[in-house]
Amino acid sequence: MRAALRGRDLIEFERRIRAECESGVPLGAYASSHGVHYVFLGERGAFSLERPHAEDRAASAFSTAFPGFSWDEREMRDAWDVRFADLPDPRPLGSNGGSMPAAVVATGAGLMHMVVGPVHAGIIEPGRFTFSSGGETVVHLDAQLAYSHRGVEQHLVARDPLAAAPYLARVCGSCSASRSLAYAQALEQLAGTAIDFRVELVRLVVAELERIYNHLADLAASAAGAGWGPGFARGMALKERAMRACQRATGHRLLFDAIVPGGVAPQTLLEPGELRRSLQALQSSVERYLESLFGNPSVVARWERAGAVSRKAARAFGAVGPTHRASGGKIDVRAFAPYGAYRRIRTSVASASTGDAFARCAIKRDELRESFRLIGAALANVGDARPKAAATMRVEPGAATGVVEGPRGAEIVAVHVDETGRLSRVHVISASYRNWPLVARAMDGNIVPDFPLVNKSFNLCYACADR
Repeated sequence: MRAALRGRDLIEFERRIRAECESGVPLGAYASSHGVHYVFLGERGAFSLERPHAEDRAASAFSTAFPGFSWDEREMRDAWDVRFADLPDPRPLGSNGGSMPAAVVATGAGLMHMVVGPVHAGIIEPGRFTFSSGGETVVHLDAQLAYSHRGVEQHLVARDPLAAAPYLARVCGSCSASRSLAYAQALEQLAGTAIDFRVELVRLVVAELERIYNHLADLAASAAGAGWGPGFARGMALKERAMRACQRATGHRLLFDAIVPGGVAPQTLLEPGELRRSLQALQSSVERYLESLFGNPSVVARWERAGAVSRKAARAFGAVGPTHRASGGKIDVRAFAPYGAYRRIRTSVASASTGDAFARCAIKRDELRESFRLIGAALANVGDARPKAAATMRVEPGAATGVVEGPRGAEIVAVHVDETGRLSRVHVISASYRNWPLVARAMDGNIVPDFPLVNKSFNLCYACADR
């Protein structure tokens, strides 16, 4: 759904944006050749408020009052020459001429600075974290990503919308199914295509498989951050079993191309009975793991009070997913704006209030259990018949936005199709992109050695910020 703001009444435009920020659910912002677009979540899905570019491309920065828009507006300035005179952080978002801008550091007597990255000990993408600390206590952390910006969105301009789907599936390897579903939603809106309910059930199964293997990996990493090696090893072994279930269900461990515009791929869920049996065994093992993990007093003590994010900070920075719900938030797109099979198989929303590493892990624990329940309910309705082939679609000119609840929160894909039926703009707003600024704020007042633990309790994706 897309709400166009007609006319050039900037005062009214700004009033509406501020009203939505104060009472609604902001998701992000982006620019296109037509103007600037601010995206929000309503009970019927994502919608945007927009205005055309001014002749000099000047615009007001809403991040002055709502810091959750900071990265979006800096990106609009860098990539689309939208000129914000009042950006709170005027630095380029990513590299500029081959080098990153200087980090923001705190200054004062007794403070020191240390840098982690952009090259890390693990096999992960680059990111630079600059700590300002007094002794071991962190006073400020500056996180800088986008070292490996790939230009995916620019690469898709002028492509056929249906042929572009595999590129969206590969923006990252952690939330492929969620992003594929969001992109499919947008195209199906433009095509006016209704999806068969059994196909929607299969999509739910795929999306929840993705949540299971991601949450298992996150809990394993959080166990490692707390210094419990066996918890890491067992969690990663369970993640491997979950990914093998993904392979059996869709033909790909990372669920690439399982969800496509118009439905699902032909190889998806060919043997639901086999998947049902393997998941029953996995669920029993996961439950034993959760009991041992959350029953370990040493691990829980390390998680508690580490990296706390207040509800006010989570709201200000636009936190989504487990990060949002761990700090007292109530929004889960599956329940707040139900889509597909979630309209009939309702989701129980996990919640916590302390906003620390323990709360984030507890949310993922509860969501793991809920994912197994949702998959069981969907498979019971699917039966043993193969899902229908993907619907043939004709994507009409226009703009639409898809939004789904991925493992890390709201995954958003905005799509613009021109009069020739080709893509004129695609914009991806990932849950990791939304939540990365909260990682930095979560370290305020913590000790430097807590960073691996705090960081892994979020366990965000770098590639989503380097799209």
